[in-house]
Amino acid sequence: MSLDKKKRAALAAVMQYLQDEEQGMYAVEMQAAPARPVVAIPDRTMLSMVGPWGLTGRNQQMQTRAMMQLRAFRR
Repeated sequence: MSLDKKKRAALAAVMQYLQDEEQGMYAVEMQAAPARPVVAIPDRTMLSMVGPWGLTGRNQQMQTRAMMQLRAFRR
């Protein structure tokens, strides 16, 4: 057997071992994990849930509070 064939055989054995370990861990995980209920995730994005007028209002509130805090520190 040449050195190249030995390397290929060793690599194939290691890959097979890793694959077997992964499958074994997956099987144990599936047995141990209880069935989880499927939760539907809404397909709306955050921008479609909050309109531009709502974002503008929130921004205005934050600016007003910042101005009030600056005024309080000046006294």
